[in-house]
Amino acid sequence: MKYEAGISGAIIVSGHNGYRPFIGSVGITGGRITAICKGEMGQSECRDWVDGRGKILMPGLVNGHCHGDMTLARGLGDDLTLWEQNLEFADTGWFWTLVSDEDRYASRQLTYCEALLSGTTFIMENMYWGMGNMSVRAMKETGIRGALAEDIRQDFGKPDEFIPSVYLDSYVDTCRQEEIIPVLGSVSEEDYDTDRMERIHKIAEDRGLKLTCHLAENTWRQELVLKKYGVTSIEYMYSHGFLGAGVIGSHVVYASGEEIDKLAKSGTKVVNTPLCEMKIQDGIAPIPEMVRKGVTVCLGTDGAMWNNSNDIFREMKGMSLLHTVNTGIRSLKKTDILDMATINGAKCFGLEKDYGTIETGKKADFILIETRTPHMRPLRVGACENVTSSLIYNATGQDVTDVFVDGKHIVRDRQLTTIDLQGLTDQVQIASERIAERLQK
Repeated sequence: MKYEAGISGAIIVSGHNGYRPFIGSVGITGGRITAICKGEMGQSECRDWVDGRGKILMPGLVNGHCHGDMTLARGLGDDLTLWEQNLEFADTGWFWTLVSDEDRYASRQLTYCEALLSGTTFIMENMYWGMGNMSVRAMKETGIRGALAEDIRQDFGKPDEFIPSVYLDSYVDTCRQEEIIPVLGSVSEEDYDTDRMERIHKIAEDRGLKLTCHLAENTWRQELVLKKYGVTSIEYMYSHGFLGAGVIGSHVVYASGEEIDKLAKSGTKVVNTPLCEMKIQDGIAPIPEMVRKGVTVCLGTDGAMWNNSNDIFREMKGMSLLHTVNTGIRSLKKTDILDMATINGAKCFGLEKDYGTIETGKKADFILIETRTPHMRPLRVGACENVTSSLIYNATGQDVTDVFVDGKHIVRDRQLTTIDLQGLTDQVQIASERIAERLQK
């Protein structure tokens, strides 16, 4: 059998065998992994042969929470909390009045390009502004796999004015035709209202959509819910049946032991963004306790306003070091963190049968990482392996050389093959300078 593509002699790392690295090769046919063998693969065995020697082959990373609209505002939120940003940028509606749909389109695509080049093969876009089928096209053209979270609100300031059903149905159909996962974005904690939430959940249920929301994100939002309902955000959501296996809670910084039990019991998924939460002083989520109690936790970056980077490798290191300081040096295992970046991300979107590990039959979504550099050496495979350590503490997105999505060689030798990157960069640069000029007045 001749494979459509083959990666020969790489260091394979995957959660299905407990992240025990081994030297092996992978064959791809029809967009799926059809062979995994130890050792090297001959060039005659595949049409597109890639030399994997000296490189780590691992599942593509998952970014479960990102706001690509905000890449054009990278760095403009520095030294401000989220509350202060809300006040600072209210007059332009978070720059709505300063940029066009074309600018937002380019901003998202630049986000997806950054993600691909740093090893992310699946991303969830939490849209600030709905752009209909343009949103689908922006993601599809880059070659990244992903989900699009369309906000239920037409205007963040008018939480009861929902997007029209005709618009939503067309958007959902287009996403599914293009193999993008449609997700419904719920209201923020300050807009919790039981009748409103019941309507939102009914809309999602009727269409078979997953629902995402910012949950227990920071102290001021917690205080608003406490003042209105006398309970915390998680308690409110759980008591009204608004948590569940189809719900993705972002951040979840403030959760007691009893509330973590409720998250686990309901099957609610958690996307944590540790670097963002440090940068805007949201706090430290009790992630080790969530992991111990069986909550599915995956990683996100949030937007470039609140993190500045879309590199999941940085999130892995940040997650490890933050909780080492906060709850102890062994509070999270390396395998826990690798799970968050790969298989848990797949589970979050119900895709674990197809993604998240390097196994035959699964979609060929994986990345190659160069190790023949000073910061990645020495590297050991075997009883005292340090490959998993290197992935968390040494590697960054800049070490990714090749990216495969659905068997397609999207990034080849650090070059993106799908998009005119320079054109995007130029357009986003102009939009960003326009915003900065307005803020200086």
